[in-house]
Amino acid sequence: MVGRTTERKARVTSSPSDQEAAILAAAAAEFAAVGARRANIDEVAKAAGVSRSTLYRRFPNKEVLLLAVANEAYENGLRRLVAAVDGLGPADAVVEAFATGAELVHTDPLLRRMVLEDVELRNLTASTMSGLFIEMVTERVAETLRHAGATMPHDDLLQAVELHVRLVISFLEVPSPEPGRQTVEFARHLAATYLAPMIY
Repeated sequence: MVGRTTERKARVTSSPSDQEAAILAAAAAEFAAVGARRANIDEVAKAAGVSRSTLYRRFPNKEVLLLAVANEAYENGLRRLVAAVDGLGPADAVVEAFATGAELVHTDPLLRRMVLEDVELRNLTASTMSGLFIEMVTERVAETLRHAGATMPHDDLLQAVELHVRLVISFLEVPSPEPGRQTVEFARHLAATYLAPMIY
């Protein structure tokens, strides 16, 4: 698990965008380490090297900060998925994207906390971002599959990908009680057997 930063860092005097990046990085580490309820905004400001007032000017409360962190985590995850399927055909891209997503959730401390471990964190991000997240991921994945060579009609591709995304969310939110079905290998098997044939 990611350790919680307690040492004061040098005050950040760079641009507002650099300060915001430092705040988001510090907040991601804090949320990953202790979860939503125990996360301490003062600790985040200290780790980011900014004053409490600077942090609150950009993120007026913990919920706004958490949603910004979650959005960045999801964006980073999408970039990883796109990179993982580069050069693959559509069917292989579906399998690799599904497996890479499963691996990210199990190995990235923040994503694991948001998706699997912290109910409060998951509920907050899900209630606020679920519709937007599904739409965003569906469009990005469909575009990626089109570049990979998918030839199916646009609306059919969007519907198939949205179904994939909703299935992934369901599997992550309610994981199988069988350890053998919680592995990246099993995710790859599911995608190859049931999801890839939907894309052409």
